[in-house]
Amino acid sequence: MRRFLSALLTIAICLGISNPARGQTEIQIADPEVTYTFGGMLTIETEINSEVSIQRVLVLLQPAGETENVAAVATFTPPNQVTYSLDLSQNPFPVFTDVYYTFQVELENGETITSEKFKFDYDDDRFPWQSLQTEEFEVYWYEGDTEFGQTILNTAYEGLARLQNQVNVPNPDKVTFYVYASTQDLQSTLQMSGQAAAWIAGHANPAAGVVLVSIPPGPAQSIEIKRQVPHELTHVMLYLKLGEDYDKLPNWLHEGLASTTEVFPNPDYPLLLEKAYEREMLIPIANLCQSFPVDAANFQLAYAESTSFTWYLLGEFGNPGMENLIEAYADGVGCDRGVELALESSLAGLERDWRRLNFNESPLRSSTEGIIPWVIVFVTMLLPTFGLFVGDTIKHRRKNEKLQNAKGD
Repeated sequence: MRRFLSALLTIAICLGISNPARGQTEIQIADPEVTYTFGGMLTIETEINSEVSIQRVLVLLQPAGETENVAAVATFTPPNQVTYSLDLSQNPFPVFTDVYYTFQVELENGETITSEKFKFDYDDDRFPWQSLQTEEFEVYWYEGDTEFGQTILNTAYEGLARLQNQVNVPNPDKVTFYVYASTQDLQSTLQMSGQAAAWIAGHANPAAGVVLVSIPPGPAQSIEIKRQVPHELTHVMLYLKLGEDYDKLPNWLHEGLASTTEVFPNPDYPLLLEKAYEREMLIPIANLCQSFPVDAANFQLAYAESTSFTWYLLGEFGNPGMENLIEAYADGVGCDRGVELALESSLAGLERDWRRLNFNESPLRSSTEGIIPWVIVFVTMLLPTFGLFVGDTIKHRRKNEKLQNAKGD
């Protein structure tokens, strides 16, 4: 439906719809009143006055960072009342973003006039948010005292410092954190925003400079703050550094860098890696370039490998090497080629070195692992021939035994 409406908008633009030029009929639009419930109904009401009778009014909405419009006909009640309604459960917007909208007014004399842009903030209005802010960061939370909010702010600065020790990134103008008191609250927010939410404890909208984290109360709260806040902040800072080239980084580097800034890393990762190695179930790093597995076990393993491999690269090549790698990927080269250009090695070669360092893997094992599948194929192909050979040998032996027995008789 969105694509159809976007196509309709494009056709309209091609037919000459634009802001009113000199000589066109002027219209006056009163300040629109916007009301909504998060994930529910959105209503925009206004008054539009025109010297020429109004035939129809369309409303075009576009969330910040989106390329498609949501367009629909508003209800026009003469002489000037305009009401527009949208079901946000069917047309979800990303949460905590600015939504821009315009009115296209079709007049009875054939003119179509497009209004100036208006804007409203689309927030999760289900919770009583408290807030603290500094020049660089803004924090919103709904469960906990002011000290809790201050801890989030302090950890954001700590995470920023850790990242700046690894990658050259500037101080942000403003990054906004929304702290949910449970993963269920966070995941429901993402679902109502039309985003995937399975297994997610934190989420960043880098283009909007927005971070969502889930920090439940309890003994592990401080650990989760030190883990989630720096991790999600890293995604925003990398976008600030790279802009639209941010999406050109491979997934393992996105998540690997974010995990290396965590003040308290996930303690399950080392054991997860060791077990996967022992069972020969490690995921090739090349398989983590485009996306991560969707099943829970391999999803966690992908994060563990990405973190460990990124730490290995930082240890071997330092800040200059990481800068070269990020720059190569930002130029749009492929996953393997980026490593070759920046680090003068192959991705597979660096992965072998990482395995030897982390798992004390012998060179013989790593060198023969790639051969084993071909050996299996080769043996499988030879089995029928080998079977025929054995069968012929047995027949020949039995024939000789019969001849010897006949001579003996």
